[in-house]
Amino acid sequence: MMSQQFKPDTRGIEVVQWFPERVVNKTFLLAGFIRGELAATTANVLAHGGAACIIFTGRSQSEVQLSINHINRKHPQTKILFVTADTSSLSDMCEAARTIKALGVPIDGVVCYPTVMAADWQKTADGIESHFQNNYLAYFVLVNALLEIMERGSRVVLMTTSVRREAPAPKWEDINFADGETYHSLDGYSQSMFANILFAKSLAQICAKESVAAFSANPGNTKTNVQTYVSPEEVASWLQRKKEAGEDLPILLQQAPKSQSQASATIIRGLLDPILAEQSGAFLDNCEVLTLPYLDFPAGEETATALWKQSEAFVEAAGLTQVV
Repeated sequence: MMSQQFKPDTRGIEVVQWFPERVVNKTFLLAGFIRGELAATTANVLAHGGAACIIFTGRSQSEVQLSINHINRKHPQTKILFVTADTSSLSDMCEAARTIKALGVPIDGVVCYPTVMAADWQKTADGIESHFQNNYLAYFVLVNALLEIMERGSRVVLMTTSVRREAPAPKWEDINFADGETYHSLDGYSQSMFANILFAKSLAQICAKESVAAFSANPGNTKTNVQTYVSPEEVASWLQRKKEAGEDLPILLQQAPKSQSQASATIIRGLLDPILAEQSGAFLDNCEVLTLPYLDFPAGEETATALWKQSEAFVEAAGLTQVV
């Protein structure tokens, strides 16, 4: 089967029309739904394509009720469920997984969205740097807990931005940045994004026998990305420091602005396109697979293994059952 060639400005609704059999009567989980934005756009696209059920997780349903109401009015045939899940609490993510399993509905696709962007130094109640837990580790717990109810052929898509194509991966030796002493908000955010890329690659290996594919995806330069949360001066000084270290610009900053609908296209392709199953673990950008020399396996396998082991250690330290 040949895959359609999608352009960088393709809208999500155009992608979903190519793969109707992958959407109609399917169930999708969109985790990290905060104040609408990209998750709501993605949900609208899937509902337009005939999804049977969309499950949202987030801190509070009241925060996003307007978006849910809009989807209900526009696509009444799609059932919308909301499960409370605070990414700053690993035990809360475990409880959310139990609630979703109790629904008795097989999951055909999962998308995980970052919930913290370029925030001041803070640790969660679990003692972990906030970006690392909220944007990555919470989903490490959730996704691993849900693998047993994911259908064969299902997909996991992990959102990631602020990635530098030629930059080596973190070594995960000091995830908490010397308890904040060496912290910069953009370093914290970037660390969590690199973690999602490597998590997708590890999942791709682990889930190959179950035919569950995993991808990381850069939705593109939208108004809700990290640049909205950080002053231009802070971004400039951070970039200068990276330049002096010989690192290239983040991919996001090299791209033209995108609408939410255009940003959803890369996510939707990761969820639906059958041809991508052969490239499970890949990083998707502008609806295409982009190579990452330092992260693609086998080059990135050692650091991905170190990340997985560190993640398991954090989960165990939180007093939770081994997730895999």
